[in-house]
Amino acid sequence: MVILKKHKLKFIFTSYFFLNSLFSFFIIHQTVAQNSEQIQVDLKTIQQAFQSQSKASKAVEQDMKELKNNYKKLNDLLNKEVSFEEGLKFALAFEGGLSDDEGDTGGLTNLGITHTEYDEYRASKGLSRRSVADISLVEATDIYRNKYWLASGCADTPRRVAISCFDWQVNSGRGMSLLQQTLGGLSVDGIFGPETSNELNSWLAKAAGEDRLLHNYFERRENLYRHWGVGSQRKFLHGWLRRAKALKKYLHVP
Repeated sequence: MVILKKHKLKFIFTSYFFLNSLFSFFIIHQTVAQNSEQIQVDLKTIQQAFQSQSKASKAVEQDMKELKNNYKKLNDLLNKEVSFEEGLKFALAFEGGLSDDEGDTGGLTNLGITHTEYDEYRASKGLSRRSVADISLVEATDIYRNKYWLASGCADTPRRVAISCFDWQVNSGRGMSLLQQTLGGLSVDGIFGPETSNELNSWLAKAAGEDRLLHNYFERRENLYRHWGVGSQRKFLHGWLRRAKALKKYLHVP
């Protein structure tokens, strides 16, 4: 009887420990399951955070790229404006002030602007006609920028080419046409289009290409001066050649 009781007690204790272990295992399993779910939630949150960060980084990268492009465009515009101002100062130094030389086919001029040009300019602005003797430097600059610098395509070329073409455009109206003739293999229409741009870039890519191009450009310009500087125009020849040589020296053209 005592032995039976002992076995019964042993069974009870064994059952208790087994049930207790089973309960503990269940609690641990539940805890692990809950932690696993929480870990998955945390991982998903982290993943979403990384995705958001990635999107934000891409947005910042795109903004930086756009900012750099805008800076480059602004810098190009500023450089072109500086080149224009350089070319204008040089041109005005030779164009001079009010002039009415009977040998000059342009007639009455001031700051290099003829009376006909000034009349057209004033009309385009809805302003009354007045003598070119009264033209302001602001008006002259506006005419030079739009009619000679921008319209001819000078602004779309490198600094030395731009200033060379601009001065010849002012002096003869043939700045871009002469560039096309010098480049060779182009239709000479005085318009700086894709074909002229490509041919110019081809020259610039060569060793000392720009120097050789400008040397040839000025040589053609001087030959035209000599061709024109006869008869009643002979008195202008020395001044024309002096202007070309001064610009060559200023731009370091060999």
